Amino acid sequence: MPRRWVGPMIAACLTVAHAGCGRATPPAVTPPRSDASPPRADGPTSTPHPPPIVQTEARPIFKVEPSSFTIAAEDPGVQLLAIGTDAGEAGRDLKSRVIWRVEPSGIATIDSSGYVLPLAAGAAAIVASDGGGEVRAQVVVAPRDGRSWDFATDVAPLLSKHGCNTGACHGKADGQNGFHLSLFGYDTEADLAAMARDGGQRRISPFDPRESLLLTKSTGRTPHAGGPRIALDSPDYQTLFQWIKAGAPARTGKKSGGLARITIEPSGAPLAGPGVQQLRVLAEFADGRRRDVTRQAVYKSLDESSVTVDPRGKAELLRRTEADVTVRYGPQVASVRLSTPVNPGLVFDFRALPRANLIDDELFKRLESLKVPPSPPATDAAFLRRASLDLTGAQPSPVEVRRYIGDKDPDKRIKLVDSLLARPEFIAFWRIKFGDLLQISVARQGNGAYRYQEWVDDCLAKNTPWDEMVRTMLTAVGDPTAIGTGGPVNYAMDALEPIIAAEQSAQRFLGLRMRCAQCHDHPFDVWTQDDYFGFAAFFAKVQRGGMGMPGAMMGKPTIVINPKGQVVHLRTQKPAAARLLDGKPVTIAEKDDPRAELARWMTAADNPYFAKAAVNWVWAQFFGKGLVDPADDMSRANPAVHPELLDALAKRFATKKFDLRDLIRTVATSQTYGLSSATVAGNERDTRLFSHQTPRPLTAHQMADALAQATDVPNRFPGADPFRRAIRVADPSVQSMILDTFGRCPRTSACASVQTPPLSLKQSLLLIGGDVVESKVASLNGYLAGVLKLELEPEELVENLYFRTVCRPPTAEESSRWTAELKQATSLQEAAEDLFWALLNSREFAFNH
Repeated sequence: MPRRWVGPMIAACLTVAHAGCGRATPPAVTPPRSDASPPRADGPTSTPHPPPIVQTEARPIFKVEPSSFTIAAEDPGVQLLAIGTDAGEAGRDLKSRVIWRVEPSGIATIDSSGYVLPLAAGAAAIVASDGGGEVRAQVVVAPRDGRSWDFATDVAPLLSKHGCNTGACHGKADGQNGFHLSLFGYDTEADLAAMARDGGQRRISPFDPRESLLLTKSTGRTPHAGGPRIALDSPDYQTLFQWIKAGAPARTGKKSGGLARITIEPSGAPLAGPGVQQLRVLAEFADGRRRDVTRQAVYKSLDESSVTVDPRGKAELLRRTEADVTVRYGPQVASVRLSTPVNPGLVFDFRALPRANLIDDELFKRLESLKVPPSPPATDAAFLRRASLDLTGAQPSPVEVRRYIGDKDPDKRIKLVDSLLARPEFIAFWRIKFGDLLQISVARQGNGAYRYQEWVDDCLAKNTPWDEMVRTMLTAVGDPTAIGTGGPVNYAMDALEPIIAAEQSAQRFLGLRMRCAQCHDHPFDVWTQDDYFGFAAFFAKVQRGGMGMPGAMMGKPTIVINPKGQVVHLRTQKPAAARLLDGKPVTIAEKDDPRAELARWMTAADNPYFAKAAVNWVWAQFFGKGLVDPADDMSRANPAVHPELLDALAKRFATKKFDLRDLIRTVATSQTYGLSSATVAGNERDTRLFSHQTPRPLTAHQMADALAQATDVPNRFPGADPFRRAIRVADPSVQSMILDTFGRCPRTSACASVQTPPLSLKQSLLLIGGDVVESKVASLNGYLAGVLKLELEPEELVENLYFRTVCRPPTAEESSRWTAELKQATSLQEAAEDLFWALLNSREFAFNH
């Protein structure tokens, strides 16, 4: 078929790629609220000392936090924060223009960043001046003699801070030059032995600490492959020196218990604009004691194009945006968000925005705080196509589009969602999503995959609560191929190794990637190696039965419980005891299945991970990415974009008894989901806040069905009904070039949380250069051949082709142009085929927007 006009047509189609949800009319604006108040920068102080003394001859525009504090013998120092208090400076770090001094001198010293180091026991005042007034903070320095030591919290964090225990240095499997440390310091006992005991104790010299190899190497006084890591006589050097001088102990003096958590100050107070924010990190121990560890923590920016952070905790927001910084100290990880109004001069009436449910309340509240306007609602045609694709996997028919556009019911979007949820196609399409999540395939479960898929289908049809589905899968035993009961047994059959079963369960149902914790403590989360093997121990008794196995059917593989099953801890080489991820051990009788206790804890309404993981996964199905992205990586180092929204949705999900359809309906009927994909002034650079819909490539099954539906030429699948829809082809072992090209999940390894295919040259070649589209357009049994026989007017033919492909009427300009092209064409059939082909290859057809 000649393509005389293909180039111009494709170009023109691309220019209307998002017509129907194109550049939107700017929303109504009103003057800013007069009752708006600046964000507060108040935060807790470290000790209950008297308030600071403020000079009154001039009014300072900042405050110092903490206002009074004690530097204990074990504390290396304390970071002070100078924070603005008036409307123009609220939330801004002012230390760059503050001059610090100590009165009297000799008790402590303070540098230009506000970091206080102790010199001698006593009390002093820290005076901060900005030229317009002074603020005083009170400091008490405790005697330094006889301090207690804890290698895990005093010394080990310094090894992480200076990179000594990374995989590129002494933390790699074989160590470096005979000196081996645990990766990221997960095994402090072994690290202590390596530093102070191994190698004939040659690395430390208690009789002459300054000549210890540990100090001479790290300062560069002795040749060191890693170069100098610690400055001579720096606070970190002094800590190591004093520890060696004290005999390099594991622990001495008062015990404060283990490290419970770390907190970061300021805790997310917005900045007035791009600039510097000094962070303060506090470690809290089991006995309630708090220590400033700002200079001992490790910092990482999650977006270096937006925020940078140096080893002393000085963060700088580079542009008007928001960005996260993660902090690690010992095994604890936390994050803090730096933000500033994106459009400080924005005048927009957020109160006038329509709200359908809690999603809109929380998301619009956040957009207002950042001064990012949402796009207006999508057009009716765009919303109909979007919801139909997301809920049933299919485009609406031209009849449905025409009817919906003409419907004047103000509640028609809610009614549309309800009608789509009631269709059998909803179950057929979402079974693919759950099949990808659970990796249901003949390649993994054999013949049991059919029973597994039937069970999932039945649960979707009955709207079985998610907690009930998960409990059933986690505790099922028996024959995986049994009719009626075998389906959920395949969950265990899929992963018989306890550690694999534990990793999969944590990732699928809790949104936690724990694999890193198998060999060492997780570098980006709080999970330790003990947590990992304690979690894996819940699956230790699950085994595959067979001929001669107790409880097994003759000749058939089954899942049975072996009371003697165990999992061996990699580090201790001892059987691991089952332990929940909240740190609580459990008592399980030898004959009992430990998974029952795990399932009870995991699916409890107050579980901090279960509901959030499900909500985040469902959100990702409608927006292409989760509130936490990736959706199955809800680690401490990967905070949610809208944490309040995630919490609110998870709470509702639990309150509604884990009703999946209610959750899906809540998302699909929100105003947020219905926003246009076209940007407006002020949100055009937003890629994370969901201020507008982001166009998403059609999934493999959506694309295959859309092509077949638009052309009336069905796809062919081996051994299947020739008129079978692609969404009915759930098993990836069924061969299909178009499904494979457009990125269906093979289910041989973990699938992405959302099966949105990345764009590739292979796809373009298949559509443009192959016969997938060509053969359907030119088919004698297809739509175009049939409609040409009706001898429609060119205007009507153009309109019909637009409705069938991009699910909307053509604009006046499009109709006029293509009508003229068809009228002047020497061959109406060739011209119509060219138009049809170009529309099917347009971005507007290939994307859900």
